[in-house]
Amino acid sequence: MGPDILRDPAGFRQRVIDALSGAPVDYAEQFGFIKRQEETQEKFAGGAVLLPLFFREGGKSGKQAPGEYVFLLNKRSQKVLQPGDLCAPGGGIHPFLDSLTQKLLRLKLLPGIGGPGLGPARRRGREDYDQILFLLGNALRESWEELRLSPFNVEFLGPLPTYPLSSRRWIIFPLVGRVKHSWKPRLSWEVEKIIPIPLSAFFKPENYAIYSLAVPEKLMAQGIPSPWEFPCLVHRQGGEEDILWGATFKVIQTFFQIVLNFPFPSPDPQRVIRRSLASNYLTGREEP
Repeated sequence: MGPDILRDPAGFRQRVIDALSGAPVDYAEQFGFIKRQEETQEKFAGGAVLLPLFFREGGKSGKQAPGEYVFLLNKRSQKVLQPGDLCAPGGGIHPFLDSLTQKLLRLKLLPGIGGPGLGPARRRGREDYDQILFLLGNALRESWEELRLSPFNVEFLGPLPTYPLSSRRWIIFPLVGRVKHSWKPRLSWEVEKIIPIPLSAFFKPENYAIYSLAVPEKLMAQGIPSPWEFPCLVHRQGGEEDILWGATFKVIQTFFQIVLNFPFPSPDPQRVIRRSLASNYLTGREEP
């Protein structure tokens, strides 16, 4: 299935709902793993992220251009770990607040919050459903805190499989949501700006490259190789270039595989983007 469906607001929305309703979800397994690790010295943690889809209407250039779906990604500020990376809004679990939202969603006491993805989630069984509600509360809270994206403006479409980070003991629980209409973001200190990336960009082989990072000795001592290399997507807009790589790239790759049965093309090995990894990449703190 090609990029034409991305210009069909209702058709692609339904495609996402249907595909995610049958996709395997490993939330129970990963929650169990995190719980077991509490008894060891290698404790793990995790949190939900909202992968936000938005249908951007086309502009006018002599005639009405077609609209298309985009991902609304955050560019992380220099004050947080992994500064400058593109990511989906989300973060750590708040046991009390996220459990409260979970209960309100289960009891249907938050009319207007939720979406068509809740029906298929309920059919997965009580344990999976409760975990999805809990993580949805987590993702919606973080999206509000980071972007002032109202939970009433997000339509939950379904869950994606988890993604464990390789650079630290953290597990990402991704959930897909559709932003129903544009809003006036108010960014927190964690976010530099919002980067919209058209889904059609992922169908263009020329957008892919190898991201090669020179790693400082301080981080090499923690087990990170140098160079640290990954496939990436190069996104250019308004004279600026942003690199999508790492965990968010992998989560989006899984989304394309499940929803559109589309494997990302292998980047040209001759196209290498070289950068230096900041020494505070894993902490976000300013170096003395």
